[in-house]
Amino acid sequence: MATMHALLLRIVLAAALATLAAGFIATHPASAADLRPRIEIDGAIVTLGDLFDGAGDLTDRAVFRAPDLGVTGALPAADAVKAAVAAGLAVDRLPTFASVTVVRRAVMVDAEALRMLVAEAAATRLGAATENVEVTIDGTVAPVAAAATAVAPAVLSDFVLQSASGRFNAIIAIDVGGSSRPIALSGRAVETMAVPVLNRPIDRRAVIHASDVTIVRIDKRRVPGTAAIDTDELVDMAAKRPLRAGELIATADVEPPRVVLRGDLITLQYSRPGLTLSARGRALGDGAKGDIVSVLNEQSKRTIQGIVTGAGTVAVTASSPTVVKTAMN
Repeated sequence: MATMHALLLRIVLAAALATLAAGFIATHPASAADLRPRIEIDGAIVTLGDLFDGAGDLTDRAVFRAPDLGVTGALPAADAVKAAVAAGLAVDRLPTFASVTVVRRAVMVDAEALRMLVAEAAATRLGAATENVEVTIDGTVAPVAAAATAVAPAVLSDFVLQSASGRFNAIIAIDVGGSSRPIALSGRAVETMAVPVLNRPIDRRAVIHASDVTIVRIDKRRVPGTAAIDTDELVDMAAKRPLRAGELIATADVEPPRVVLRGDLITLQYSRPGLTLSARGRALGDGAKGDIVSVLNEQSKRTIQGIVTGAGTVAVTASSPTVVKTAMN
């Protein structure tokens, strides 16, 4: 009797659980899905799996075309639900929002990326380093959208360079996902080199300081072999002629600054072990440090040569003390 009672109790309990389960399933179907308010996709087609959480076996069902690459669109929520129901997808509840934001992901290829592709190709043709190639693209180039999944969003498919003029024509293939979009470019690509120029005019005989010099890059073909190409060739040198800002400077246009000028009153110095002499004289010529100049001793009216050692100072070079004494006294 006890055994029969236990059996009946198990049957009643099982029936109750089955009833509860059936009610739950009726309220929450196995295929029930929720519409997402915002989605981001890579492909050209929007699927139920993109739009709904819990799309199940219908995940890959295509229902709408996606916006263009890089474009964000709005899909009416009612249209999304209607498409889902038509495909046999049970929707758990109606959305509280009016539309679904659909973002088509993309990689934007800008003018700088296109310029680099051209620079690399031009560098190969010119036998130059890429960073030394200056590319100017004709017109304005707007950013171009490429597929977000592209391994190489932009590839140079054709390139023609006229070495004499630097003019180029190029075709860039943009990966738009499953196909490519050609972009035609034209412009100029030249090898440049860094050269020092003045950032202000310099008068004749004025000394060039480091702050007066700026480095610019110009077409390498415009740089003559006589041009100064290093700042060390200009800094602390004096202009032999008036120099304009921005112009290329020849090494022959500068010289060591003259620290002794013709007519200057200078100090003559002579020194050797056991003997030191000095006198005042008048320079008979100009001289930079290290130059040999002639000096007139104004007292003895004799002329003696020496090496310019600094501003207003000349070291006598005569080897005979007797000659020196005669000239300096």
